[in-house]
Amino acid sequence: MVRIKAINETSPYLPEVNKLGDANKATLGFFYKGAFEEKARNKQILVALSDSGEFMGYLMYRNVKSHNRISIIHLCIKNNYRGQGIAKQLLNYLKSITSQYRGIELRCRRDYGIDNMWLKLGFCAVYDKKAKTKGKLLTYWWLDYGYPNLLSLINDQKSESKLSIIIDYSIFQEIYLYNHSSKPQEEKSKDSKVLLADWLEPNIEMWVSKEILNKINQINDYQKRQSIRNIFSQLSCINYTDQQYQRFLISIKSLIQENNLLIDESYLRHIVQSLASGINIILTNNVDILKLSDQFYEEFKVILISPNDFIKRFDDIEQQKNYHSRFFTGIHSLKQLPINLEEVNKLRHDLVNSCSEEEQQYFLENLRNFIFKKDTHECLIIKDEDNEAIALIVYNRSKKDQLEITMIRISEHYLAETVARHLLFTSISLSAQEGRQLTKITDKYLQYEIINIIQEDYFIETNNELSKLNLYLIDTKKNIADKLNKLEKKIPELTFFFQRFSENLRKNNLNAENILLIERYLFPLKIIDHDIKNFIIPIEPKWAADLFDQKLAEQTLFGFSQIKLALNREAVYYKSKRSPKQLALGISGRILWYVSSGSNRKKFCHVGRIRACSRLDEVIIDTPKELHRKYRHLGIYELSNILEVAKNDEQTEIMAIKFSDTELFEYPVSLKEAQEILKNKTTFISPTYINNEKFAIIYKQGMKGQ
Repeated sequence: MVRIKAINETSPYLPEVNKLGDANKATLGFFYKGAFEEKARNKQILVALSDSGEFMGYLMYRNVKSHNRISIIHLCIKNNYRGQGIAKQLLNYLKSITSQYRGIELRCRRDYGIDNMWLKLGFCAVYDKKAKTKGKLLTYWWLDYGYPNLLSLINDQKSESKLSIIIDYSIFQEIYLYNHSSKPQEEKSKDSKVLLADWLEPNIEMWVSKEILNKINQINDYQKRQSIRNIFSQLSCINYTDQQYQRFLISIKSLIQENNLLIDESYLRHIVQSLASGINIILTNNVDILKLSDQFYEEFKVILISPNDFIKRFDDIEQQKNYHSRFFTGIHSLKQLPINLEEVNKLRHDLVNSCSEEEQQYFLENLRNFIFKKDTHECLIIKDEDNEAIALIVYNRSKKDQLEITMIRISEHYLAETVARHLLFTSISLSAQEGRQLTKITDKYLQYEIINIIQEDYFIETNNELSKLNLYLIDTKKNIADKLNKLEKKIPELTFFFQRFSENLRKNNLNAENILLIERYLFPLKIIDHDIKNFIIPIEPKWAADLFDQKLAEQTLFGFSQIKLALNREAVYYKSKRSPKQLALGISGRILWYVSSGSNRKKFCHVGRIRACSRLDEVIIDTPKELHRKYRHLGIYELSNILEVAKNDEQTEIMAIKFSDTELFEYPVSLKEAQEILKNKTTFISPTYINNEKFAIIYKQGMKGQ
């Protein structure tokens, strides 16, 4: 057992520290006796002691407050105790007592030959500089605690709208370092070079791990080493905490061992650093680690892929960027509650926009003011099952024609952005259901995560406010255009947009894609005099409950078994290929969901009804494994679930139905009512195609009971 303690200037161990330091001055450098005493007086010498109290070694450091970092001066272990992990224990203790700093730095001569020790302790070689001894070089080593600093915050914001990918050293070499005068080298780097394509540059942000610095440090030529470090410095470097690193280190070692893979220590560190960073796309050409790509996704929700396959699947992967949840551990329920005055103080620490000019006092005064205005304002907070705040939203209903969101904030909770998307969608739906034509956001201190989400919902910026048109209409193009012309007079600031939509609706050359886009802009609008494909699709209650039906989920013991899937505005449902000819590959349109009763009649109430309406975004037909790779972020738990649809045959093609923006019916339409509307005795065992007229009747009855 090793005991670590900080000593002072009166400690009996200080002479031993002096003696050991003096004995190793050839590598530690000269350090006069008075300086040892000064460091001890400041409690900046840590000693390692055996069970019997024998001195084993020491670590001496200083606080570099101007740069918010710790600098190691000496780390020295007695000869008979080396190789027993004493240095690591001293370092771990130092980290535990200096956690408020950014990290630890040290400088060590390259010719001492102990680079491997610093690597094992978690340090990265950042750069070289000339040592005082002529012809020698000092390497600057850095151990980052992983806390955000100004640079990392800027990088986070810069890459928010881009797809973040991590490249390994081999790809770094192939892209930036090879001399392309050699044909073999050109051939070797061809796949990785695609990452520099002009079309790709605005869409991706390339990140590198600190381990690449250690690979660069192995280059013997000083000029070449410095040149490559300059290239490295122009890329974004990933960030992580030691706690995250250690967590993934154990998992990865276990995974590699289970699969009998041989991965060198440097590559192992790169992979663990990448996982700990929270970025969920890792690019590599390492054929051994690529064998684990499916396991990486299932266990860590990380896409492990080669550059070539990344380009092939770019569109699919790009769509997934808003839906991954790296550290999702399962949560059964969320609570939406009114905010009370007692909890306002606590909220200011979690929900103030620290990246803007907003001050906590301003936040408090505003929120308290909104809470007091009960006649016009509704203040809601969303919490998880541990009572942790995820988001808040404040509605102002003082104006008849609009629902104003005066405040919307999210915390750093792993579900926060998903909840924010859900909140905005339900706000738009709520505004329409209340007969308002406008959802407006007037919060002056929007977080940049919220801003990105708002852009996905087609909000329009006017007069420093964000507005979204939402029409609760199901009508012909002409009648809707007339309605827009009337609204133009009531909401003059949006005149241009009313006119534009009205003009488009009066055109005769609109195709189905144009109509569906207009419906999305003006959601929940439905246009009924155009050839839009509508389907009634049967779904089992358990899938409806998990994917979109909150009312069914509330009938189970824990609510949604996969709350994140239920909150996602996009989802995927899998079924056999057998369908009406209109439900074909690539089709888009609308879905009415018929929730069957089947064997779950006793478990769920109010089934055997059409319970919801969704936008049909896409129909894909492929093998279970390919569909799982394409859509695993959206709505299925395991590959085994999809294989069941294919009767456990990996080669059988099945259908994936991608849908979004589901509206739950207030008045579910029974089987008998649906049969009367359709004038047939169908029982919806399989998807049924219906025309716009029948769709309109069912939709109106489900939403308004008409």
